[in-house]
Amino acid sequence: MKEDFLHFVWKHQKFSPKALQTSQGKPITVVRPGIHNQNDGPDFLQAELKIGELYWAGSVELHLKSSDWYRHQHQLDKAYDTVVLHVVWEDDIEVCLASGSLLPTLVLSNYILQDEVDKLDRYFNQQRSFIPCQDEFPRVSNEILTLWKERLYIERLEAKATRIQAILKETKNDWEAVLFILLAQNFGLNTNGASFFAVAKSIPFSVVRKIREDAQNLEALFLGQAGLISSRTPTAYAAILWERFTFLRGKYSLPIPPNEPFHFSRLRPHNFPTVRWVQLAQLYASSAQLFSRFFSPEGLHTNWLKTIGVSSFWETHFTFNKESKKRQKTLSDAFVELLKINTLIPLYFCHEKVRGNDPSEKTIEWIRAVKKEKNSLVDGFVGLGAKVESALDSQALIQLKKNYCDAKKCLLCAVGVHLINHSPND
Repeated sequence: MKEDFLHFVWKHQKFSPKALQTSQGKPITVVRPGIHNQNDGPDFLQAELKIGELYWAGSVELHLKSSDWYRHQHQLDKAYDTVVLHVVWEDDIEVCLASGSLLPTLVLSNYILQDEVDKLDRYFNQQRSFIPCQDEFPRVSNEILTLWKERLYIERLEAKATRIQAILKETKNDWEAVLFILLAQNFGLNTNGASFFAVAKSIPFSVVRKIREDAQNLEALFLGQAGLISSRTPTAYAAILWERFTFLRGKYSLPIPPNEPFHFSRLRPHNFPTVRWVQLAQLYASSAQLFSRFFSPEGLHTNWLKTIGVSSFWETHFTFNKESKKRQKTLSDAFVELLKINTLIPLYFCHEKVRGNDPSEKTIEWIRAVKKEKNSLVDGFVGLGAKVESALDSQALIQLKKNYCDAKKCLLCAVGVHLINHSPND
């Protein structure tokens, strides 16, 4: 038995409403079960109930055991003073509010049919190779999936916005500095993203602003702070960069580099961290105010990114110690699409939220115009019949798989709730 099951049963009133009673014997009428609360505090807010002869408006809290009230220390949290009904599977102890009054308790196990429990067990207890409902998934209509995917995508953006706001606080509300850190993480891709992120955070953005007109200084700063050059790095060009970095480190009192590892193996040469740092340097040398260049009232501007390449040395190198065939090494269409998905659209969403605006419509419009991602997770849903036409679909399905399917939160998922409520055996 899981608390999610109780939340589902209460939210959808999956029990006979007749003759409900508190454990103390008072009749209960559910006028309104309340709004499911996904944040801290009681599980359902703004519920309306009749208990005995009195009408109550307040919150409802659910637990497997009534003693969980004390185990979770709700008696110490004033947010739970609004609870008017305690809904449990097992009533093992009387619970009192901070005022000393006895909290009315409804024992759901007395009112739920075993058929409902068995139906839900099919989703929670059987082992599946991909998602819990994969056999039933094809029964879900495109209309239900479309609405659910939009909500999933906004949910994914909300989670990213929370992380971005933490960076914004660290940078003292400098949106250009936040953009720099997020772009660096994206330039590192999955393999080196965490290392790029750590290095970018260690570089005062005020220094980037001061030296940005000299692309070679930016190269020296980025590669030096990343630990990808030293006094022993071969080639004359590396020696020039090291000399510049040493000067910059002293002039601006740069912090000690984070000593993050960078991986080259199993990467295409165009994704080598050396190349990506140099491209980022060229990007910042190209524009003084990147934030306003990306975002305007007219929309998101990224076509110009495809002109960003590398300096002359890197046209014939992927690393310092080996020369290669001359190539421009500009940002590819696929890479720019990744920047939109992982950096630019989430940053815009967060920026507008902080300003008090609702950017949902605009971000959904932008993400629908981005090509879908290709990976095994998305392929798994396509194999079950899901339509994946844009990055909105692929991003939503990633959110669905990682935050609902893998965690078996079927009762919080629109797909799971639809399948349970429309079982072919009913």
